[in-house]
Amino acid sequence: MTTRLTRWLTALDNFEAKMALLPAVRRYGRLTRATGLVLEATGLQLPLGATCIIERQDGPETKEVESEVVGFNGQRLFLMPLEEVEGILPGARVYARNGHGDGLQSGKQLPL
Repeated sequence: MTTRLTRWLTALDNFEAKMALLPAVRRYGRLTRATGLVLEATGLQLPLGATCIIERQDGPETKEVESEVVGFNGQRLFLMPLEEVEGILPGARVYARNGHGDGLQSGKQLPL
């Protein structure tokens, strides 16, 4: 290998090491509607049965409410909360449970 190629490969290795230290990117949507027990979110594309987290404010702290995707219509997801929803605000952030965007777990949480 030439000296120039060696320098380039070293630089690429350094950048790769720095990229590994960056925090993971999390895609999220927003809560747009709550009707009865069904919550509606936009901005995410997840399959039926995916597990989502909805952020809610509890004083100065941000708490998480787990929910499951039970339906969709166009760009809207319909979520069924698996926990108490008190304190959830319009526009709350919604993201996939595992943080990688697919939200899949080993099995569905609701019997649908």
